[in-house]
Amino acid sequence: MEDREQLLEALREENDLLRVRIRDLEAGLDEYRRQMSSVLTSASWRMSAPLRGVAGKVRLTRRRAKQLPKRVLTRNRGHGSPTSGLFPPAVRSVEWVDSPLLTEPLALRDPVVRDLAVLPRRNPVLVVAHVYYPEVWPDIEDRLSRMPEPFDMVVTLVRGRSESLEEPLQRRIPHARVLLVDNHGRDMGPLVDLANRGCFDGYETVLKVHTKRSVHRVDGDAWRVELLDGVLESPESVRRTLALLRTDRDVGIVAPTGHLRGPETWGSDLELVQALSARYPFAFDPDDLLYPAGSMYWCKAWVLQRLADMQLTTSHFAPEADHLDGSTAHALERFVGVLATAAGLDQVEAADVPSRLHKARRHVAASPAVYAFYLPQYHQVPENDAWWGEGFTDWVNVAKAEPLYDGHYQPVRPGELGEYDLADVSVMAAQASLAREHGVDGFVMHHYWFGSRSLLDTPLNNVLADPSVDFPFALCWANESWTRSWDGLEDDVLVEQTYPDGWYDAYYDAILPALRDPRYLRVDGKPLLVVYRAGAVPAAAKAFEVWRQRALDDGLGGLHLLGVTPSRDFEDLPAGVAGALDGLVRFPPGSGIGLQSVAALAPDRTGAQDIYSYDACVDGADLSTSGPHGLRIHPGVMPGWDNTPRRGKEAYVFHGGNPVSFRRWMARAADAAGPSGMVFVNAWNEWAEGAHLEPDARFDRGNLETVRTVRLGR
Repeated sequence: MEDREQLLEALREENDLLRVRIRDLEAGLDEYRRQMSSVLTSASWRMSAPLRGVAGKVRLTRRRAKQLPKRVLTRNRGHGSPTSGLFPPAVRSVEWVDSPLLTEPLALRDPVVRDLAVLPRRNPVLVVAHVYYPEVWPDIEDRLSRMPEPFDMVVTLVRGRSESLEEPLQRRIPHARVLLVDNHGRDMGPLVDLANRGCFDGYETVLKVHTKRSVHRVDGDAWRVELLDGVLESPESVRRTLALLRTDRDVGIVAPTGHLRGPETWGSDLELVQALSARYPFAFDPDDLLYPAGSMYWCKAWVLQRLADMQLTTSHFAPEADHLDGSTAHALERFVGVLATAAGLDQVEAADVPSRLHKARRHVAASPAVYAFYLPQYHQVPENDAWWGEGFTDWVNVAKAEPLYDGHYQPVRPGELGEYDLADVSVMAAQASLAREHGVDGFVMHHYWFGSRSLLDTPLNNVLADPSVDFPFALCWANESWTRSWDGLEDDVLVEQTYPDGWYDAYYDAILPALRDPRYLRVDGKPLLVVYRAGAVPAAAKAFEVWRQRALDDGLGGLHLLGVTPSRDFEDLPAGVAGALDGLVRFPPGSGIGLQSVAALAPDRTGAQDIYSYDACVDGADLSTSGPHGLRIHPGVMPGWDNTPRRGKEAYVFHGGNPVSFRRWMARAADAAGPSGMVFVNAWNEWAEGAHLEPDARFDRGNLETVRTVRLGR
């Protein structure tokens, strides 16, 4: 009994000593905060900010100069676009062979269920903070007072490490949403989880911060302070950053001055970033690496939305083992910058914001109109029943598609709209709502008229009969024969395109109800009509003249006639035909794109006529707007192309169609078109050819979100 009392007394004394130690530490921490606050608010600290920025740039320049000989020797000297990231790395370093990123390839699954209740959206700005070290949380909280406008906030706290902060944090910042997370992937694991939940949907701009200690660095605390001050220096600096991200469509990330790093910092992360990229896939040049080191930055919300596209889970993050390099978290830190570059987005440092903002404000202009070609095929017609079987639509082809090589994502399944039936006009109403919400200005519906009859015209007739489908539309006369091989060539013709006597009056009569509809698209006050193969139209100049005159007589002001640029598969435009048009439309992949085969890189290939790099297609896209005979050419883009559903092993595949690379093409096309121009997308819903803006099970609304970020700059 006496021994027990002695033991208890010893424990009490030890407990008292610990309490004294805690009070001393708290007092020291308070003094540290007081001193840091004094320094950070001092005039000398503010005045020396430019010098610190210059010093950071000098250090970066020295590092890059030191690495230059190695970079020159290892630069990819091959021709064409980069291919790194299109497929998982073929050669793996021994130390990372067991990384879950390398051993768990992407498997198609149902779309991630968005947890839209993760926080109520009240403001266009979201602050995301991850807290592992609760003792330095005040460094972040103190600087939030420098925010010049209201913001929403999500704070992730690590279970067993910082969850004690939940109650005081909610008391001091009542509008913040606090989430408890496991310690997977440091600050990047919770960030991916927020993306998977749809947390970034609907926001313009995101600030990402975390309680960085970097205990392996002697300047770890100073680094944290420098990073935080780099993103939250003052209300005015934040105001300028927000203005830049909202004004300049092509700025994606604003990093603290001196903290954008390059290829000299790849370390052991290149293969892991290649594995991340291959989950889209998109290509990148390792020598062009640029990313915000320290992982604190401002960015367009679209950048972080894209993290959900990889369908990562906690299983892709190895157990925490104090990695200094070569973990999934380290790879993701770099990958954010790689993604931004692949999307055609610039990364700038805080010190460069004022000059970049000045230029952006001088060049602010409206975006061009965006029109999407629309396939009206998805409903039952007797002809398809006879040719392909009862109830046939392209959904049958889409569902039966099979992958032709390892990493070939087939079948591609529709997303939220499902396998719809266009005989139901409410489907078009839902499509119109999605299109309008994401910056698509109208549908250009393919119109099938063969000289004596129309096919697949139920959707058009339904829209004309239902004015509640309030969305602009136009017609594209798809004047080519239908063939069993789906290519419009002359083999095994199912329905022949003919031009009987008086056909041009008959065709005008067929489309007149649409031309008169108040929703019909007009250019310079005239109804827009696209002719797919203008060069195949007999006596085209006369036919077009008749149409224009009749449209004038009918009070429509004439017609704005566009032809599709000549394709590899069909005829050029004779001078007389070109002179009768108002312009041309590019219609990829028919022409005007880069072609780079990557078939030799595709593992376990079992089919496909050829496999092309979508990124090379984008990089080689012809964006010139001056065409033959002085005609204006309107840019055309496609979010992807893969006609495996229709052609099986004879397909042509553009490997790597994804929202990231698509954004690069969309932005360049918008620049080429100019604010008064038009950009045409092939297509809204060509599911059997792998060209669709509509949501799918792979990228959800990703392609639509890409259109919106280009149109609206966010």
